[in-house]
Amino acid sequence: MTLLRFLGCAFAVGTLALSACSSSIGPHNMRRDRLDYEKEMSRQQNQEMLFNIVQLRYSLSPTLIEPTQIISAYTAETNTSANISGTPWIQGAGGTLGGSLGYSYSDSPTVTYQPVSGMQFSVNILRPISPQTLLPLISSGLPVDTLLQMTMQSIGPASNTTSTIAGTEGKEASIRFTYLLRALRKLQAGNALSIRSIAPTPATKTQPAQPERTFILLPHSSAPEITELQGQVRQALQLPPGCEQAEVIYGRTADHPGQVAMVTRSMLSIWEDVASTMEVPKKMVDKGITAPSVVRGPNEPQPAIIIHCSPEKPSNEQAYTSVEYEGSWYWIAKDDLASKLAFSMLQFIHAIAETASAKGAMVTIPSR
Repeated sequence: MTLLRFLGCAFAVGTLALSACSSSIGPHNMRRDRLDYEKEMSRQQNQEMLFNIVQLRYSLSPTLIEPTQIISAYTAETNTSANISGTPWIQGAGGTLGGSLGYSYSDSPTVTYQPVSGMQFSVNILRPISPQTLLPLISSGLPVDTLLQMTMQSIGPASNTTSTIAGTEGKEASIRFTYLLRALRKLQAGNALSIRSIAPTPATKTQPAQPERTFILLPHSSAPEITELQGQVRQALQLPPGCEQAEVIYGRTADHPGQVAMVTRSMLSIWEDVASTMEVPKKMVDKGITAPSVVRGPNEPQPAIIIHCSPEKPSNEQAYTSVEYEGSWYWIAKDDLASKLAFSMLQFIHAIAETASAKGAMVTIPSR
């Protein structure tokens, strides 16, 4: 009788344990899977962007494949059984007492991807990004010099570098452009530069519709060095003396005094500029597969993102992100803070440039 009770208790405890495990697996997986999917999607986005930059360097068109749906399907099953043969609880009567406990678990996620093409590809990749979209990022604390270096082709009369991946001669940045980047960064650090945006308004019976407007603010400062620097920036941008705000427009020249004309780049031209300075194997250059890397002059802005090349795969301690192409590995160093920041900024810019794309991927994680 003692043995029977012991076996019965053990069987009951095992059954309850399996039942408890099964009942809690949904919420546990929900907490775990959400972060895991977010980390993996972020890692893949970095690799996709780096891969497209490398492809451009080898004169191949970029490709974009977006995840549209992620379904994490998992099941957990428990089963119990018991059997009694004869009368084992009676001394000498003979018989057997048995049972079994079972548990099974399966995880089979499904990811749906959709290529970006047609008008969506044109809007997201080929069209210049409007200044009204880019400049508010300055108010978010992103370094203004890195942002403008990557995204602007010209600011007023100041022209940025024009790099090429085809090996033909590019155009150096003007001294005025290089000076503007440094001066605006100092003003940003001194809280003497900000951006103001006015939302668009619909048409009414008495007023026509007004587009979104963006202004660069150079507020009055009591610090003499800041006041002098603001005056030099106004002169470089051809603004009236003492002008504390200037409207930003797209174009080569301003329509009216007090405006700053900007010509922005598309995502494709931003990637091309980054690709032109990346490291490539010498044998690829010698074979004519790709052009030599562009080397910036001492008076030009240096590359915002440094991409290394090596025959072996970099370790996780070395690389922030890496991809393999044609037998070589291309990667951004984990300890290169400036390159990592600029690369992250490219992800922000790419995200806000996706004006024609659908909403982000829908992740379905069962919770019961």
